[in-house]
Amino acid sequence: MQTRVATAPAVGRVTYLDPTGLVHQVERRLNGRLDTVAGKVAGLLDNGNDTSSYFFNSLAETLESEYGVSKVVLRTKFTSTRPAEQGIIDQMGAEVDFLISGVAL
Repeated sequence: MQTRVATAPAVGRVTYLDPTGLVHQVERRLNGRLDTVAGKVAGLLDNGNDTSSYFFNSLAETLESEYGVSKVVLRTKFTSTRPAEQGIIDQMGAEVDFLISGVAL
């Protein structure tokens, strides 16, 4: 299976807009892309919805079997309605080469 990848090498920054009603922008510098995920350690951060574990377990299996990821570290947030705890962020940042975070219903 070959996956199409869209890249924009000129993009080096992303701006986040806060949807909570405060009018301010936060600009952050993007990290460079990995050449490959083969042999890398993947981090999956499950936002904690009731059925999302099915999606993330399947994604972990696919990353290992089809993309050659050496290891998958899967963590689940306490609740999808709050940001991840700083400890989880720090731990995963030290352990993994790349991170996928999201909600799967």
